[in-house]
Amino acid sequence: MPELSRNGIWKFLLNRPVLNFIMALLGLTAAYYTTIGSIKIQLADKAEGVLVETIDRKLTELEVLIREGMVTKDQFYEFKTGIDYRLGRIEYYLQFNQGE
Repeated sequence: MPELSRNGIWKFLLNRPVLNFIMALLGLTAAYYTTIGSIKIQLADKAEGVLVETIDRKLTELEVLIREGMVTKDQFYEFKTGIDYRLGRIEYYLQFNQGE
């Protein structure tokens, strides 16, 4: 087996079929990692879109709940005072009109 000198290694590596094979491997590797990177970016975009859509839906539901179900502090105290007044009238009526 002949010993390869430094020049012999370069001559072997620069041999056309070997060089073509090495370049093909490098090209396939670059294409693989580019494809994987592209897929990761697409998946991240889809996940972000789904997340934004979910957050938007939850915020819309929250806005509806606030509009429909929440009252201000003043409205609550006004409602409480009205209920207290009505309950007082009912209690007074029951207390003094038992025999009728």
